[in-house]
Amino acid sequence: MRALYAGLAMAVVTLSACGKKTEVPPADAGGMGGMQMAMQGVDMIPAMRAHLDSLAGATPAQMLAMMAAHQDLASRMMDAMGADMRGMHMAPDAAWAALGDSLRQDLADLPGLSGAALQGRMQAHIGRMGRMLERHGGMMKM
Repeated sequence: MRALYAGLAMAVVTLSACGKKTEVPPADAGGMGGMQMAMQGVDMIPAMRAHLDSLAGATPAQMLAMMAAHQDLASRMMDAMGADMRGMHMAPDAAWAALGDSLRQDLADLPGLSGAALQGRMQAHIGRMGRMLERHGGMMKM
């Protein structure tokens, strides 16, 4: 019986080695000079827009309830956009850096606000994040 199992195992290994080989695309595939990458920031833009739309219509109490999720998503979005830019060997300009600084300051300040102050600052934050998404999409040729 043991010899039968050993024979079957050997047959499986032999047959799998005879299977079709996986083809690797040529280095210049995709028109990026061999640079193939996932554009995580670009891929996240639709979800971020939907999230910002829901925040825009939220009450201050709802905004506070959504704050942890928003901070997480916004931070991941900004990191992913930065990774996209680094992957394309793009340096941020002064306007991009200033907008990013404003967004990071918003993320630090928003949890400490409430009521009308939270609602007003969140609306301004949503506008800034929307501008960042537009700039990023434009730079990545969306």
